[in-house]
Amino acid sequence: MTVASPGAVVLARIARSTFPLAGPAGAEFMLWGDDPLTAIIGLCNAAAPLSSELGASNGVGWKLHTGQVVRNGAVIASGLPIPIKGEALGVRVLPGTPAQVQFYRDGQQVASVDVSAGGPYYFAVSIAATKARGLRCVVNAGQWQGLSPAALAGWAQAADPIPTIRVASEDYMSAASDSPANTAFAGIIATEGLSTISAVSFWMWGNESRAGSAQVRVQDAAGMLDAAALSAIRDVPVTVRQVEQGQSMAGAVPVARYVLDRIEVEDDSYKRLTFKDAHSDLDEPLSRAVFLPTHGESIAWQPQPVVIGLVRSVPTTAVNSDGSLQWICDSRLQSVMSVRDRAVELVAGTAYSLVAGGQQLSLQSPPLGPLTADVSTIGADRPATLQQALSDVFGRIGKAAWQSADALAIDQATGYAGVGYFADGNSTPREALAAILGSYCADWWQDGDGVLRLARLIDPESVADANLAFELDLVELAAPLVVLPDLAPGLTRRMGYRPNAAILADGDMATGLDQVPPSVRKELSASHRGQVYATGDLPACYQHAEAAPAVESCFDSRADAQAEIDRVVKLYAVPRNFYAGRMTARPDLQLRPGQVGRIRYPRYGLAAGRKVIVTAVTSNPITGEQTLKFWGA
Repeated sequence: MTVASPGAVVLARIARSTFPLAGPAGAEFMLWGDDPLTAIIGLCNAAAPLSSELGASNGVGWKLHTGQVVRNGAVIASGLPIPIKGEALGVRVLPGTPAQVQFYRDGQQVASVDVSAGGPYYFAVSIAATKARGLRCVVNAGQWQGLSPAALAGWAQAADPIPTIRVASEDYMSAASDSPANTAFAGIIATEGLSTISAVSFWMWGNESRAGSAQVRVQDAAGMLDAAALSAIRDVPVTVRQVEQGQSMAGAVPVARYVLDRIEVEDDSYKRLTFKDAHSDLDEPLSRAVFLPTHGESIAWQPQPVVIGLVRSVPTTAVNSDGSLQWICDSRLQSVMSVRDRAVELVAGTAYSLVAGGQQLSLQSPPLGPLTADVSTIGADRPATLQQALSDVFGRIGKAAWQSADALAIDQATGYAGVGYFADGNSTPREALAAILGSYCADWWQDGDGVLRLARLIDPESVADANLAFELDLVELAAPLVVLPDLAPGLTRRMGYRPNAAILADGDMATGLDQVPPSVRKELSASHRGQVYATGDLPACYQHAEAAPAVESCFDSRADAQAEIDRVVKLYAVPRNFYAGRMTARPDLQLRPGQVGRIRYPRYGLAAGRKVIVTAVTSNPITGEQTLKFWGA
């Protein structure tokens, strides 16, 4: 919501939210303009007259210009700090008897008082101005990242409850000990069932991004789903589980999670349920903050850049008229190691300082050209570990359904210092995952509970026999084993490290060699400041790796990049193959990507058994059919 004075106005008018809430809920206000900051922010109920000051009746308000809190016309608190224009000012309501309202200034609570007026409540503002647009206000009701618990709470209406639909491949009744107990599942799923896919891919194969989807046909001659189909129900969670007839749901095996996209009527007997990826939030914007009009009209409402870990040559954005204030990213920085103006390094503490919550540089004088900074969200010269980086990515979209222990295991196995990731406002979590996990030759997949898991490409022969996850004789296959050579089209001996967020052209840098030495000029004008090369023999089928360009990584440490590219090239010291087969008689088989086991087959040199890693599993729990894909020598 934005509010602007249409002309000269006094405080005796209220602008409020479109719907009320009882709480917990909150919003942040930011005001700017040519006029003095004369405004009130707070809460009111439906009985508050809109032609009065906020807090005069049926509400409570913080008078920003006097430092007072007014409730139903009476001053109940005074001595609050007098904010200035451009600061984030929060209002948060907590339910109770009576309800409480908390006020915040730049993330710090400055007051907490009771709300005597009955709820539900609207967030509201009153402003005074001498001219049109003399004072303006923007409200963050949870649309983007804020500074206080008020913005974190947000101001969103709860969705209307949707009745649960329970269907099965055959009629089923939950046990008395289940929750819900003695509940019927209608056996209307058609015999073709549904197929679920769990797969991983790595950069030398193309690192393809995946989105899980599925369709199920149901035989609904009785019209059980007619109302659901006609009501356009969508975007509701779907859980798929497998349970033996006569057993309780407590023993059900999780199969997959989706989100219902739509229900289509095929005819009077059949309907089709289409499911989409339960993790479609990976395609939301990664940036959780926007530039506000107070930062400049030309950049207002544009997403702020993203920095995760240690990033070099981050471009900055001027947020005042002469460029002496430069914004860096959408999150708090822990360290600024270097700042360069036209590639000339500036002196910390003299030429610049980090201010405004660790996101902004204050310069002693306006920059002469492109300003870049080496920064970290972790600490001085510290990249983010894989666990830290993924926690940042998933935290931005509020995702808890991922296995942090998988990232920790990779950190412990590699010992790498970590990574840095930079993105402009148009990046998504899916793109961030591809870049960060790709550096470790790792990928994500979704388990039956809908949790995102991680798998890393390793040499299957490095796993001891005692630690193998499965022994599989492929004579049980429903069709002959398919063997395909792994051509590794993306394989290379080179890896770039220490990426530059901004690549400077010659014209962007000062011409003096004493100011910008040739070695620095070379580093700043490349996509990565360094590149490593892996030695070791490669079979003839991988000779294309000799001239292939470097794979880009997010590593900041040369040692990390060298160790990783050495490891990958060593994996391809022998020709590798993919093995794919279809099984129908092993419903007990619950393989998942990243597991290492041994397979046997009478041909292709597999008779004595060979260790392989699972790369893909496609299964249909209703028909019992599974398609398995392995990788190994």
